[in-house]
Amino acid sequence: MQMIIGGNYVDASDKAVKDVLDPGTMNVIETIPMATEEDVKKAVAAAKEGQKLWEKIPLHMRIDTLRKFHDLFIGEKDAFVQLAAKEMGKTVAHAEAEVLNAASLIEHFCDAARTLKGESYPAGDHYSNEADMMITVREPHGVVACILPFNFPFELFCHKVVPALLMGNAVVIKPATETPLCNLKMAGLLLDAGVEPKAVNFITGSGGKVGTWITTSKDVDAVTFTGSTAVGTQIAKNCAENLTRVSLELGGNDALIVLEDADMDYAVAEVVGGRAYCSGQVCCASKRILVQNSIKAPFTEKLIKALKKEKPGNQFDPESTYGPQVSEQAAIEVEGYINETIKQGGKLLLGGKRFDRTFIEPTVIEVTKNLDVALDMEIFGPVWPIIGFDTVEEACEISNASMYGLSGGVITNDINKGMHIAKTMEAGCCVVNGGGCYRAPGQPFGGYKMSGIGAEGGTYTLEEMSQVKSIVLRNAYK
Repeated sequence: MQMIIGGNYVDASDKAVKDVLDPGTMNVIETIPMATEEDVKKAVAAAKEGQKLWEKIPLHMRIDTLRKFHDLFIGEKDAFVQLAAKEMGKTVAHAEAEVLNAASLIEHFCDAARTLKGESYPAGDHYSNEADMMITVREPHGVVACILPFNFPFELFCHKVVPALLMGNAVVIKPATETPLCNLKMAGLLLDAGVEPKAVNFITGSGGKVGTWITTSKDVDAVTFTGSTAVGTQIAKNCAENLTRVSLELGGNDALIVLEDADMDYAVAEVVGGRAYCSGQVCCASKRILVQNSIKAPFTEKLIKALKKEKPGNQFDPESTYGPQVSEQAAIEVEGYINETIKQGGKLLLGGKRFDRTFIEPTVIEVTKNLDVALDMEIFGPVWPIIGFDTVEEACEISNASMYGLSGGVITNDINKGMHIAKTMEAGCCVVNGGGCYRAPGQPFGGYKMSGIGAEGGTYTLEEMSQVKSIVLRNAYK
């Protein structure tokens, strides 16, 4: 494959490449360019030039162009599903669900952009402006760097690139090294739909190098990133040097609290589905299962019984309920976290093994609230740590002990207890009677504490992708 700079498909200037692997078979499926600093500078310069042209296109025409992109995208649904399964390792069913969700996001952002309003302020609300008219408008930042994760290549492309373009920005897209192929194909469809060619730039390569070159550039006006807290923290430092606007959706170690009055079968289904999805590689998945001690034993028994029905396997096998981790290194990391948790005193109840290099067995570990996995160890895989508690207040204390605060949930038949926990939980979202693995198109999605800065979703994203300007007309009413 090639990168896109200024509307042209190009190799890296030094011709360096890296293999892209199918994590289910470890076979090479493609190579990607490893961009140089010179390549990044060219892409940013092209974006800066293209942005001035793209922002002059009226909003209704930008919306029409992105709707054409939607039609081209959904027209390639089957090809995208197969490609996502091959490069990321999602089951075909999970990949198809993501493609359909991404298509709906494009429509949602087009509708939201058309109805995004400014504000007006009443004259005379202060003695200094008795006859003045004041209104606000939103204007593009300029060049927006969209740094994407591996786990949801379609949805996160649409959460970042589409609203950035709708608001009149140009984009420099940096995909995850493991999953660049779907994102390149999407970027190509933007050009086919009629987006100003220089406004769409696509760069591949090392996150440590390419990401640093992009986020330290004085000509990048805003950065939106989804990924790990460690990388997000470094990006924030890079952006601080130039006071570059930054939006960060980072890691999570989200708690799902199951109270003793919960419908146990429903709770087990939520716990399994919210964690097995995408092989456990979801930022807002329920990664800590807090269960009231009075029901912990029967709940755990039911959970293990349900997980024994899960069938991890090759993503193209219709019998597989979830596929491999995105890479062998990712699987090794999950295996290491499992072993470390057991070493710290966790009791292994199910699974615990890596097999065929990239696959992880469904794993249940009984742990106490002082272990790393109950605090800040984010395991990005199909692992279910069970933590007991006695009272609602203790559950809230355990939930809030983590440095993370992305999402969470509580399952109970007592709405008052559910709402109390929702209010007390230090997280950007708390789902009452469900797991935290929940994201609606217009929902402000973002975390507390070390889980990020800013919020994505609907008008929140459009506001993140633009800057507000006040326009004052003095003596308008005299």
